This record gives sequence, structure tokens and C-alpha cells, in this order.
Amino acid sequence: MKAVTAAVMRELDAAAMAAGHSAEELMERAGVGAARELVEWCGRRLAPAHRRRWAVLAGKGNNGGDAYVVAGWLAEHTGLPVTVYAAVHPGALTGAAREHAGRLPPAVPVLVVDGGLPAAALEPGGVVVDGLLGTGLAGPVREPFATLIRQINAAGLPVAALDTPSGLDADRGEPLGVAVVADLTLAMGLPKAGCFSASGLRHTGALRVVEIGLPAAAVAAAPAELEVVTAADIAPLLGRRPRDGHKHLFGQVVVAGGCTAYGGAPLLAGAAALRAGAGLVTVAVPAAVRPWMHPRFQALMLRALPDAGSGSLAAGSELDELLAAAQAVVFGPGCGRAPETAAALAAALRTPHPVVVDADGLRLLAAHPGLLPRPAATVLTPHPGEMRALLHGFGLAGVADSARGAQAAALARQCGAVVVLKGAATVIATPDGGVRVNASGSSALATAGTGDVLAGLVGGLLAQGLEAGAAAAAAVFLHGLAAEEAPAERALVADELIDLLPAALQRLSPFA
Repeated sequence: MKAVTAAVMRELDAAAMAAGHSAEELMERAGVGAARELVEWCGRRLAPAHRRRWAVLAGKGNNGGDAYVVAGWLAEHTGLPVTVYAAVHPGALTGAAREHAGRLPPAVPVLVVDGGLPAAALEPGGVVVDGLLGTGLAGPVREPFATLIRQINAAGLPVAALDTPSGLDADRGEPLGVAVVADLTLAMGLPKAGCFSASGLRHTGALRVVEIGLPAAAVAAAPAELEVVTAADIAPLLGRRPRDGHKHLFGQVVVAGGCTAYGGAPLLAGAAALRAGAGLVTVAVPAAVRPWMHPRFQALMLRALPDAGSGSLAAGSELDELLAAAQAVVFGPGCGRAPETAAALAAALRTPHPVVVDADGLRLLAAHPGLLPRPAATVLTPHPGEMRALLHGFGLAGVADSARGAQAAALARQCGAVVVLKGAATVIATPDGGVRVNASGSSALATAGTGDVLAGLVGGLLAQGLEAGAAAAAAVFLHGLAAEEAPAERALVADELIDLLPAALQRLSPFA
């Protein structure tokens, strides 16, 4: 999906109206769609004690009009008290915004707050809906909006922003003096490019895109600031599985990794590959490690490989036999950096199967750049430190301080591999120059082992026949969406992330 500038979005709105949709109709779709997404998100993320009432802040222009539609829908459908806090008097609105403000149910109070929010607006248990300022803001935020934004940010309540967080430059993602820090942003029509800058990510929170009926031809012709991976992009990849399918049809994954210091990592990757739908998963580990490995999933097959007592993965005929039987290989989780493990990596990359290289496998690859490119598909999943090592190893040190997208694109071209550069707004780059940014996820993923889970997801999707770029994008989005399902963001551990994958799959596809 395209992420666009505010100017491009205005052109698309105009195209929709030229196609016969009125401004009132577009605003109705935006507000109702946003309200539905908000209620679903709150139901998943917030305990009842934290969603007892709605405080809807309405500004002027289309953003304010959207807020009135949201307020009316919430009042009608949730049974919770709704109050509109208006930065400008409803009578001062014009066009579609005035029309929808006039449709607000009489039972919903509207309080003009041009001097600041009353204490009642920000009491514990409330959810704040930010509809103060839209994408057309130019120049520093003025009063009373600056005061209202500061109050929102200081309140410690969940905040949902309509279209973009108020005060955030929709194109560059920089605060225009002061900007709302949202937990959820409901993008109307298409996401705005500024939400994906480093600063924009800190203000945007989770992102949902609300369909408003933009003409497909106009969207296809519109220029994109960047390409973003959203649910709409991934759902078609997760189609119906054949009724007579069997485990061999859905592929075998071999996860090769582990050492005496890191025995849990390959088990996490293997469990994730199973959850992704792979038919068979074998976790191959050094013999010295196998006795104290106890997988949660008994469906995982564990294979101890000869290691001459070193506790490190090594090349050999038994590894070659496993690799030959696989449809996809995940190499590296917990493997360490022993010299003999580099030979095992080389063996994996000699196979004709798709290979995911992760963790210390990436460090070994950086030290042996001659192993790539290769004829078969390869996916590399570095975090920023591993990325820097790869860039230096493959003679790309000159781009090590470039933007994340540029780094990933350069490495993908050099290696002939799909590169997944992990972090907030994970980047997926393909050898043909394609670069996309992931729209799902949260800081719940900032905990040990979640990278192993991601590598296993990629491997599981590859084994089922997805093309490497599609498998990487789908795994990254699913991984992030599962994290958004966590009932407590700061309490998530990687083992539990695996248990959240089925619900995330269900949200994406009716054929999960």
C-alpha cells in the first residue's frame, strides 16, 4: 500500500468527489470506519477499567468533522458515555464538518474548550480521540490547540488519533512545535508518509487504515513517498488451503542452530515455523546441546548432529541429509560463531532450497561474503548491529550511516537476497530494488527471542511455497500483528508471542 503526502491525499479526495462521492459521504465513511477500528482495538488492547468513557476532541475542518462522526457512532453503538470537547464552536464549522456536527445526537454533550480541557475530560478510565488538527497544518501549532495537545500528552490515557496525530507534519513526521503522542492512528484512505519517520513512529502508535472509497485508478496513478506493508497487502497471500492437504504438501522446514550458550533460540524458530503452517519442522542442534533441550511443542522433531563434543553446529553428512529433505532452511538461531559453524552455513547455502539466515549466522556470513549470491532464494533477517556487520563484510560500509531503506536496498542488490532490516517499521528490501516498510508491531517485540520467532515464520511460509519477498513481508506483518495482540505490551515474552500467532492469522484471513 502507498504512503502519501498530504497534497496527494487531497488530490485523491478530489478524485473521489469527481467520481460522484460527496464530501459528506466520504466523511461519513471515514468517521464510521475509524470508530469501528477504534472499538475493535480498544477491545483487544484495553481492560474494561481503561475504556469506560470516550472523550472526543474536535477541531475545525475535515478532521473535526471526522471527530463528530466518530462521536455519534460511539454514542449509538458502544453504550459508553461520549463527550465532545470542541476547540471551535460547532457553529463556526463549514461544509461537511458543519453538516456532521449538526447530526450529532442531542444526548451527546458538546463543550467548547478554547481555554483548555476540564479535569473531567481526562479522568482515569477514559479514551481520548484526537480530531483536533488534520494533515493540512502548516507552521507551528497555535493556541488553543497547543494547550490541548499538551494536556492530552500529560494525561496518561489511551489516545487514538484521526488520520494523523495532531501537530505532526504529515509529510516529514516532525512535530510542528508540539504533537499528540497517540497509541493508535486511524489513517483515512491511505497512510501518511510522516507517520513512518523516526519521530513519526513515536507519535503514531499502532496504525490502522480506514477504507473510504478512493477510486482505484486514481490511487494506482498517485505518487508514493514509500510503500507500506498493511493487512490489505498480506491477506491475499493467506488463501484457502486444499481440503485434502497433508503435511508433506505444506513443506518441511529444517532449523539449524543452537550451541551451548543459546539452546532456546532454535526451538523458538521451530515452533514459529509450525505455527506458520509448515507440515514438518526439524530442529537440528549440536549433540552436546540436545540432552537439555525440552521443546514446548512435542510436534517439533529434534535431531542431534555430531559435534565432536564442541557444542557448536558443524558440517557433515547428517546435516547434508537433513538439508536435502527440506523445502526451506532456517540457519543461525543460537548457533554461535565457532569456525566449524561457518562450514555448516556454507552447506546450507549450497542447497537448492530457500534459506533464511538469522542471528549469528549473519555474523558468519559477513565474515564469508563469497557465499552469496546464490541461485536459490535467500532471506537475511538482521537487526541493526548485524546489518552493520553485513554492510562492512560485503563492501558496503559507505552506506552504513544511510537511511534504513537505503541500507537494506544496497545489501539486497549486492547479495541477491531479500533483506529484512528489523526494528520499528521493519524494512523489507528485494534484489530488484523494491523497498517496503512494515506497518504492524509494537515495542512488545523489544524482548529476547522475538527475532528467532520471525525467522521461523519466514521459513514456515517459504516451505509452503510463498515467493521469498512475499514470505518475508507476510512474516514481518504477522509477527507485528501478533505483538499487537499481547494483553500487556511490557509483559510479553517470545514464547507467548508464538501463542498469539493464531489470533493474528484469523484477523488477516478467513482461511487462517
